[in-house]
Amino acid sequence: MSELKSFLEELAQKINEKAMKLVEEWVGDRYYGKIVEFEVGDLNGFTEAYHFVFTKKGVRFREGEYPSPDLIYRSDAKILRDVLTGAVRERNVRKAWKLIVMGDAHEAVPFFRVVAAALS
Repeated sequence: MSELKSFLEELAQKINEKAMKLVEEWVGDRYYGKIVEFEVGDLNGFTEAYHFVFTKKGVRFREGEYPSPDLIYRSDAKILRDVLTGAVRERNVRKAWKLIVMGDAHEAVPFFRVVAAALS
């Protein structure tokens, strides 16, 4: 099992335990849920994908691509993990084209609030 996959599984569990109030606020009443995908790859494509499905009932971790995620992060596994843990600033790796963010970028702020609460 890849290190990133293990980390994301653990993160989903922590979100369910510690950050569901923030998830409920983020999802709100207008949407059933939010999908955030992580792709291990570069500008030319990706080799593995994982995604979180956020609903008011909890977050589920899934392996593979989701047909239409709200937000996609693509980079190598180390950078994806470092961005999620706060070890590197997202803006810095994005500017260096080491991280590609696609989709509804405005969803990144509430997503990172959820992650920060889960990891604190």
